[in-house]
Amino acid sequence: MKRIQINKLHLWQFDTLTKENGIRHFVTDRSTNENGAEFTLSYSSTPDKDLVRRNRHLLADAMGVADDRLYMPSQIHKTNIVRVTSQTPKETLLDTDALISNERGVCIAVMSADCVPIVLFDRTNNAVGAVHSGWRGTVAHILEKTLHAMHEAFGTTGADLVAGIGPSVSQDAYEVGEEVVTSVHAAFGHESGLMIPQPEAKAKLDLWRANELQLLAFGVAPHNIEISNLCSVKNNVHFFSARKGDAGRFAAGIMLV
Repeated sequence: MKRIQINKLHLWQFDTLTKENGIRHFVTDRSTNENGAEFTLSYSSTPDKDLVRRNRHLLADAMGVADDRLYMPSQIHKTNIVRVTSQTPKETLLDTDALISNERGVCIAVMSADCVPIVLFDRTNNAVGAVHSGWRGTVAHILEKTLHAMHEAFGTTGADLVAGIGPSVSQDAYEVGEEVVTSVHAAFGHESGLMIPQPEAKAKLDLWRANELQLLAFGVAPHNIEISNLCSVKNNVHFFSARKGDAGRFAAGIMLV
């Protein structure tokens, strides 16, 4: 990934997706270039709703869309997926963790602060996806379900896709308890290699690899999968981290132009 600036915003972009025509994409930095203000996108992260509205406006402006064409779901770590058009009411994005679209000028995004944000581009059928996948979403295979939803809606296959697995908590910084360990074993098997055992039945979980496996199983070519390798805990200066006590949320999004 590389850090860029558009208008007043510091943003990050995937190298692979930057090479693709017909899309714009981003991962937001926690800082702006204006007064050092923190760039949170979630209304639940601060009592200052005007700040969030202004931040969303700046992001929409940087992507070249009107404010009402920036779609962000209200995430609850489950597997609801919504197909977005310019006519989609924002109210339908409640309790949703993944968005898909094939309409130009509609920017879809998910928010994060340690969970894995994933952006998808179907360059054959001209469709995009944005997925929020924490440990609960990962073991529920929300990414796999989103890929199949794109297949049903747009004809997407693995050969069509370019994917970016965004900044989130790294395995080295992500120790989980017995509940998560049991859930990962049930979802991916005991021989998945996704966890490094720790004392007291704990483990360090590799969310990046768990989501990469879902992309590979769908047929996405390894060279079309880019993992940011940016840990939100270790790179907390750039990305909000719930594990570091942050209330703010950064976003990752994509759109057809």
